[in-house]
Amino acid sequence: MSIDLYTLRKRAVIVFHDDGGRESVRILQLAVRQALSQDAGPMLDAALKHATGEWWDRQDLAGLVVQVGADGTPRPGSPLYRWNFHKRPFCFDHELPQPMGYLGERESCGFLFRTVKEQKRLKDLETAKHIDNRTVRVYKDFWKGELFESGEEFLRYRGLRREMESARNGSGEGPASVVSGRVSKILSLIRLIERKGERASAADLHFLCRLKDKAFELGQRP
Repeated sequence: MSIDLYTLRKRAVIVFHDDGGRESVRILQLAVRQALSQDAGPMLDAALKHATGEWWDRQDLAGLVVQVGADGTPRPGSPLYRWNFHKRPFCFDHELPQPMGYLGERESCGFLFRTVKEQKRLKDLETAKHIDNRTVRVYKDFWKGELFESGEEFLRYRGLRREMESARNGSGEGPASVVSGRVSKILSLIRLIERKGERASAADLHFLCRLKDKAFELGQRP
C-alpha cells in the first residue's frame, strides 16, 4: 500500500459557513509520495524538518485543515478535516479520519462549505454525466452484467429523489436556521449546474429541475 506524507502549512484559505460565519483553514499539502519507500528517505527527512521548523514556535496548530496535492492549490471538492494531531505538523494519509466536509464553490475571498452529502450528490452527478456521454460503464448488477443505461437511471438508483422527498416531508428538524441553510445549499447547487451552460448533461438537467422544485417549495425562486 502506498503511504503518502502530508505536512501542515501556515498558508490558509477562508471557508464561509451557511450560518454566515467564516473560518480560516490551513493547507495540508502533499509532501512526499510513497513516503515509506527506501528511495524516499532523504525527502521524508527534509519534509519533516521543514514542517517542524515552520511550526516550532506555535503552541497551537490548526483547527481545520484542507487536504491538497503537491501543488498546494485548494479547489472545490478538496476534503476538510479537524486537525487531531497534537503539536504535530505532519501526518500520513492513512491516519486521516473521514472528511467532515469539503470546499464548495470558490467565492471572491474564499470558498463555500460543502457537506459530505452534497459532495456525494455532485460525485453522483459527475458519474451520471459520464454514463450519458458513454465515457464510463457503471454496473447495476455486476454478477449479471447489467449496466445503467442512462445517468437518470443511475441517479434514481442512488436515491437522490428519495433524499429530496425526505427533506420535503421533514423529520422534526424544525428550526428556521436549518431550513435557511438547506435553501442556501440548494441554491448553491443550482448555480453550479447553471454555470455549465451547454456543457450540462441530461443528468445535470434532471437534477437541476428537482433542485428548482425544492427551492420553490421552501419559498425561494432560483
